[in-house]
Amino acid sequence: MIDKRYDLSGAAHYHTGAFPPPTLDYQRILGPLEDAAASLARYDAKMSSLVNSELLLAPLRRQDAVSSSRMEGTISTVENIYLLEAEEEAGSSTAYDQARNDDIETFLYSRALRNAQTAMAEGAPLSEHLIRTAHQQLLSFGRGAHKRPGAYKVEQNYVGDDRRKEIYFVPITPEHLPMAMEQLVAFMNGDAMRPLIRTALAHVEFEALHPFEDGNGRIGRMLITLMLWKLGIISQPNFFASGYFETHKSEYVERMRAVSAEGDWTGWTCFFLTAMHEQARVNIRTADQIHALYGEMRERFREVLNSQHHDLALDFVFANPVFRNDRFVARSGMPDSSARVISRRLSEAGLLRTLVPAAGRRAALFAFDPLLDVLRI
Repeated sequence: MIDKRYDLSGAAHYHTGAFPPPTLDYQRILGPLEDAAASLARYDAKMSSLVNSELLLAPLRRQDAVSSSRMEGTISTVENIYLLEAEEEAGSSTAYDQARNDDIETFLYSRALRNAQTAMAEGAPLSEHLIRTAHQQLLSFGRGAHKRPGAYKVEQNYVGDDRRKEIYFVPITPEHLPMAMEQLVAFMNGDAMRPLIRTALAHVEFEALHPFEDGNGRIGRMLITLMLWKLGIISQPNFFASGYFETHKSEYVERMRAVSAEGDWTGWTCFFLTAMHEQARVNIRTADQIHALYGEMRERFREVLNSQHHDLALDFVFANPVFRNDRFVARSGMPDSSARVISRRLSEAGLLRTLVPAAGRRAALFAFDPLLDVLRI
């Protein structure tokens, strides 16, 4: 039950019986739809043409995790996410104990999205099971671990401002949620309307249902990527939209609220399509920057290292821009003695920054700043 101190007078309530909308103003939607489709096609063509596309897409995934989590008040950085991944990869028993809660939550978002993408690539359907599994992983430990990971809400939840004690939106009630989620997933996998429009409507419906006690925003934005891929708009499950929504957070929230408050599905759809168009352009620019940096660093590594292993070293630091040196030695694909010499030369040349020097049996921790600088937001 909601605290009586909270003001519900201005709250919008879930649009029972109105999803999916029977009509949309396609005259208003057509222009934004064409722009979004064209930009996404350009983005997909660029990603598909790159030989080392995963080296470019993995950093974008971390960047999206930072943006999506920041929308929920969780402040982290791409470097901190890579640092936590490096410590986990190195088998540190205290990696999570020493990390900030914000960094843990953002790391978990990145991992949950990657695991959902992998599951779908291996044939898993876009289903309630997949959604609940992603949620379970998102809240598997840290601050969200006590908020029923992987389970739908059993008490009414609300969207509002805790500090001001104001409620902006009242989602669907728990007793009506199971049927609504079943209907939503059927709609996501159907063919009743254009894929981009279907993705727009599915996203706002998921957020309006608010099916979990916590983590709804992050799971909802994760589903955008998965739907775009499932519906054939992109050929790889790697398009990240949170940056635009973070920059335009006030309009994002108000457009979603207006769906329930005013029945403005068309206004929301136009906003969503504009977000896809603009974010595709940003993602293309970032991918171009990463690709250009890769070419520049390939020449630089060749000069500095004078080794047949310079490409192996380059690929490793692009995939792991924060890493323990023993992981580099073990995983880079070159002889151990060569790997140790190469990491020392890269450090001496200023291409690797020492975060933590070697101490006893503990290997040095390095950062590859040229890539991290591109990703900082």
